[in-house]
Amino acid sequence: MKERIERLKKLTYIPQKEIAWLIEQAELSVKQQEIIEENKRQQEVTVHQFRQAQKDIQHLSGESRRYKQALEKIITNLNFAITVAQNELEGAAE
Repeated sequence: MKERIERLKKLTYIPQKEIAWLIEQAELSVKQQEIIEENKRQQEVTVHQFRQAQKDIQHLSGESRRYKQALEKIITNLNFAITVAQNELEGAAE
């Protein structure tokens, strides 16, 4: 392709066939640029979605930790209440 372009630069008259080829190449270049821009846009959307997913995961991980801690406190309190109730039952049985 480069050779053909260099040859065309040297011509004073460009045949119709060569003009058609140049137009075709220009159209292909425009289509390629549009594809590149669309791919770049899709990449930006994907990056944004990925970052949002990371934030969501961090948020959910934090919530999970808080729920786990709350559940552990409830279990500790229940174990304490069970122990107290067992002690009262043993005291009442004696």
